[in-house]
Amino acid sequence: MKTAITGPTIAPLGVRSGPFGTLLRRVDLSTATLTATAYRPKLRLTSHAHTSAFLLFVRDGGFVERHGRRTEHCGRFTCIYRPAYDEHANAFDEGGAVLAAIDIDPAWIARLRDAGFTGERFQIRSPFVEQFAGRLDAELAAADSMSGMVIESLATEVIVFASRAAMSRTIRNAATERARRFIEQQFASPLSLAAIASVAEVHPVHLARQFRASQGCTVGEYIRRLRVAFAARELTNSDRTIAEIAQAAGFCDQSQLTKTFKRVTGRTPGSYRTGR
Repeated sequence: MKTAITGPTIAPLGVRSGPFGTLLRRVDLSTATLTATAYRPKLRLTSHAHTSAFLLFVRDGGFVERHGRRTEHCGRFTCIYRPAYDEHANAFDEGGAVLAAIDIDPAWIARLRDAGFTGERFQIRSPFVEQFAGRLDAELAAADSMSGMVIESLATEVIVFASRAAMSRTIRNAATERARRFIEQQFASPLSLAAIASVAEVHPVHLARQFRASQGCTVGEYIRRLRVAFAARELTNSDRTIAEIAQAAGFCDQSQLTKTFKRVTGRTPGSYRTGR
């Protein structure tokens, strides 16, 4: 390892170009530091580590990460936990990437270990991650005196979710993976359990049971999360009307989007778009 970095891999003060990311936003809290960082297309970061443990959310684009003898692609819906001084190298996709991170205080990690967290690196990919990352974005945009508590709760939720997902992998099978991939490609279309089971080549009852065991939610909940995640991205990154976004996400109308969006995120689409 050649470099140990404090915080994200960003350009030093005064340096506008080079093999670094561009810091978009940073919020320093008492127990954590929140950052949003953009990385240019095809950027390569040589082997390095970070002095603090952190949770990393892929908000846009993706990259390939090499750590030890393993190589993994990290795209949308991906969250990585890296322990302090975890050595890795990165090669960013043709579209680059935007990453959000929670840089975690050691005392915080100690509390999580007391609760049973092993502290080992993990990677998880799920639409649930998109909801967690959206909440992180909200704190980055408007941090206040409660942000420290919100972020600690958020990180704990992510780690608990990842730990439970890891335990369920032993019962995940190829049929469930076929179903998950199909849902992620067709979430905006009218879907039924029978149609999804047909693609997965299993009985609907078997799929329902195995899908819940592997994903921690029902098929319907998974579709709902994907649609809300899509709507959240469109509200942030496009000028489409809420009605247009509702249709593109697979909702019957704007009213159904509003009801479901608030149920999942706690906010209406309008307030999410304006950041209020």
